[in-house]
Amino acid sequence: MALYNAEAIVIRTRDFDEADKILVMLTREEGKISAVAKGARRPRGRYAAAAQIFTQVKASLFHGRNLDTLSQIEIVESFRHLREDLVRMAYGSYICELMDEMLREKQRSESVFLLLLTTLHLLNAPEIDPEPTRRAYELKLFSILGFRPSFEECVACSKPLGAAPFVRFAPALGGVLCPTCPSEGEVIHRLSRGTIETMKRLMDGDIRKASILRIAGEMAGEIDRVVADYIKHRTERPLKSKEFLDSLRA
Repeated sequence: MALYNAEAIVIRTRDFDEADKILVMLTREEGKISAVAKGARRPRGRYAAAAQIFTQVKASLFHGRNLDTLSQIEIVESFRHLREDLVRMAYGSYICELMDEMLREKQRSESVFLLLLTTLHLLNAPEIDPEPTRRAYELKLFSILGFRPSFEECVACSKPLGAAPFVRFAPALGGVLCPTCPSEGEVIHRLSRGTIETMKRLMDGDIRKASILRIAGEMAGEIDRVVADYIKHRTERPLKSKEFLDSLRA
């Protein structure tokens, strides 16, 4: 089995046999991988400290047919503040689950790795508002993976939308519709022009500055509904972590 080195973030874990864990990790070099961490379920196991969600590591692994195997691992960042705050931990769990659901195994993308790493650092900072950061992360992830929503021209006829105060957004079709194009039975969201402009800023701006945006009231509700439906059409199942996050924010 060939040995390789990787910079990685643990995005999901599950128990495997009596003493081991399987770590699903997003790596800079190999994309999303799954690897066995032997003895990680034991409190004093060699990999126990590193085998936790959010942990950024440097790892040496052996390639396997179905699962890789950890050989060595070194913790780079544990994101302690994120772990100690229940709400921030819920945000972190959500962004990791979304990444896990939208990314194929071995799908390589350094941009995706850096987006997740940057977002975890932001969520780990007590002064950063996690909500607009989460929204920027979602939209940027869509864009990087080839699911960039169309906000400026109709997804059906490619005509510009003009200056209408409200627009229709069809998650299944991937963007906005002009007033004359039919929705063909798809779920349609009515979004204000302000909501559209805010989503464009979140998607295309610097995620490190997303927290300066204030998203509240009707706009927050519009964004939540349209993004939730957009995700549902691409993951084909609800995210468990979103249900928990929503319960904390209620």
